[in-house]
Amino acid sequence: MRRVISDAELATLSRDAGIYAIAPARAYVAGSEEEVAQAVREAAASGLAVTPRGGGTSIPSQSVGRGAILVQSRSAIRVGEGLVYCEPGVVKADLNRALSLQGAWMPVDPSSYASCTVGGMVANNSSGARTLKYGSTVDFLAGARVVFADGSVGALGPVAVEEALSGDGRTRRAASLVVENWRDILDEAPRVAKNSSGYRLEKALRDGTFDLQRLFAGSEGTLGVVTEATLMTVPRPRWRALFVAESALQDLDATVGAFRCLAPSALEVVDKSVFRETGRWERVSRLSRSDDPFMVFCELDGSEGEAEDRVAEAAGAVGGLEPLVMTDEGDIAAAWASRNETLTAAREMKRGGRTPVPGVEDLVAPRERLGDLVRLLVDQFEKRGLEYILYGHAGDANLHARPLIDLGGQAGMKTNEELMEECFEGVWKMGGSMTGEHGDGMLRARFVRRQYPRTYHLMEELKETFDPKWAMNPMVKIARP
Repeated sequence: MRRVISDAELATLSRDAGIYAIAPARAYVAGSEEEVAQAVREAAASGLAVTPRGGGTSIPSQSVGRGAILVQSRSAIRVGEGLVYCEPGVVKADLNRALSLQGAWMPVDPSSYASCTVGGMVANNSSGARTLKYGSTVDFLAGARVVFADGSVGALGPVAVEEALSGDGRTRRAASLVVENWRDILDEAPRVAKNSSGYRLEKALRDGTFDLQRLFAGSEGTLGVVTEATLMTVPRPRWRALFVAESALQDLDATVGAFRCLAPSALEVVDKSVFRETGRWERVSRLSRSDDPFMVFCELDGSEGEAEDRVAEAAGAVGGLEPLVMTDEGDIAAAWASRNETLTAAREMKRGGRTPVPGVEDLVAPRERLGDLVRLLVDQFEKRGLEYILYGHAGDANLHARPLIDLGGQAGMKTNEELMEECFEGVWKMGGSMTGEHGDGMLRARFVRRQYPRTYHLMEELKETFDPKWAMNPMVKIARP
């Protein structure tokens, strides 16, 4: 285990993709599961909290903290039948390449897939463009190995509910919390396709089985440190087709609705202004044929033999939109690469001290409320005279909207806080969530209680079950009472 003590390395670990900069007291780079356990025990002996860190791509600041930062260098991949065993340092792009050799796929691909790690994806319950058809990380997590706050190690996987209720202390307590409060948990769960706020209590029970590992998907390092993830895989689709249409803001809901009827694998919206204003117009110019400000990407996929008929049928069904149709794999890959560059480009947008800031950048509503979500965001931005960018997973009604604000002064910070307050309240009234895939982090932790007024106390009890001293990533996800 390497102990990081140099000021330069610690300074690098004080930032992630969020808005907070927090200098850690120390950091560890662990090369084995035992070294992870050793780091956790050593930090505890020194009175330091532990913050696990993956690729540093966290937007709501899950991977910075004042205690000890823990990085895992382990990146082995072992492919099995319908499963893949991943150490936490595996970069998702590398996992994709390894699985492609076997004709397999783990379909969750965040736009940061070239740099995000599997450990971070589990901690965050990452989603992506294809959650519309395939689901989020929690839906693929078949098992996990975990180092707990006391330095002990456990293997988590599905067990019969009766077995869980008579298992070891932590498992028994977690299962009891879920089983005894199941109705309240289901009643309060957001009615959305993707959600990374709070602990995913509603995912822990299915068909008489208790899935403890699923409670760690989206736990953001607050319950323990995942040292290995067992992920389910699916056969890689034999073909893909991509339709690209353009839309005005007021027509976005109707355009997306027309494409949604095709049962696509992905349905995205891209803000063209990001590329115009950052000198990257050539990245999307070949896809644009009008002055409408938004592009809608609709991907279809399927098994061999369906492609020609399915594409022709789909093109006919949305003929009024006059979409650009691509079936060449190279063209499709290039188009998606442009879409995945949106956030990178957006970070270069500046108006003096104003830049696109996170806060309300990951709202998600029930799929049929996309139009209401767009109106909520646009109304909030426009009444404050804010420029903004808007893109994201339109098929799931999960939008990444960022206003341009100067956070260097009190006025800007207050504006961002007001936006979070009003937009979160608006999306909760729709039955949605304040974060579809980025997680709570420090940025939204104080709002989790308000999203889950009836079941938040269960989340606090779950936290205390696995981390009684609140030493694992404190102030992230569950704000200490």
